[in-house]
Amino acid sequence: MNKDTGIGSIVHLGAGALSGVTSCVLLQPFDLLKTRMQQSQTQATSVSGKGSVVRAVRTVVAADGVLGLWRGTVPSLIRNAPGTSLYFYFLSHTRQLCLLAEQRMLNDPSHSKLSATSNMLVGASSRAFAGFLLMPMTVLKVHYESSLYRYAGITEALREIWRMGGVRAFFIGAVPTAIRDAPYAGLYMLLYEAIKHHERAFAEARELALPEATVTMVAGVMAGLTASYMTQPFDMVKTRMQLRPAEYTSVMQAFTKIFREESIVGFFRGISLRVLRKGIQASLVFTLYEWVLRKNSQTTDKKAEASSTSTIRA
Repeated sequence: MNKDTGIGSIVHLGAGALSGVTSCVLLQPFDLLKTRMQQSQTQATSVSGKGSVVRAVRTVVAADGVLGLWRGTVPSLIRNAPGTSLYFYFLSHTRQLCLLAEQRMLNDPSHSKLSATSNMLVGASSRAFAGFLLMPMTVLKVHYESSLYRYAGITEALREIWRMGGVRAFFIGAVPTAIRDAPYAGLYMLLYEAIKHHERAFAEARELALPEATVTMVAGVMAGLTASYMTQPFDMVKTRMQLRPAEYTSVMQAFTKIFREESIVGFFRGISLRVLRKGIQASLVFTLYEWVLRKNSQTTDKKAEASSTSTIRA
């Protein structure tokens, strides 16, 4: 039996939740500032440079204090903890399904490494499915982070979003979110596995002992940065559709409106914040996730070894 299968679904869910909560709390200011810079043309006069980020920080701190940078943390936690858990749960199971399919296609039961195509498929499908299930929490999170809405609490926010359009209001921006998340996750998984492989090969060729945490962290940062840049325009469209649905009514109309009024530059507002957050988040999440799995695997092996020793002595 594959060791990954023996770890169990509950461990994948727990590891995903731990990594999701940790990254969410630490990196919430990046998300809030990105949303503020993307919410309208007039509130961000430059793409993402140092000046505009500093202005955004000053505006938030002046209005809400330093803790204002963590506004929206609770909705983020409600979304990210189960969202990351579901993502890793689906990732684990779809990875096993794809591996079994490849073993049958190759007629090789010992085949244990997914192809690049399978890695992309696994990452994209897992992220898209988890993202769709958590879409209402995504809308709630973006509303909380924006300065366009002021809610006294989560109950009031949910009530106001419902008044905007019922169930449909909680799924505004679902299409650009899926178009953003599926390619992002697919590219991320492809690059993440490839970079890890090259890091290990590089270390082995030079007889270096690279800690596994270093391997996953470097791979996570590089994969996260690259995938973030390539999917940024869809993130902008998603944010505008969710915050100003009356003005941005569909994916194509939103793309056309942003391009016409702000040119290609408009799609990259907040890019530095998103790229930095995604790079750190992806590195942190996958490093924590794989660390939990390794620790669980080591504990399981020790218990099995102790049980075997006891049986022999008996």
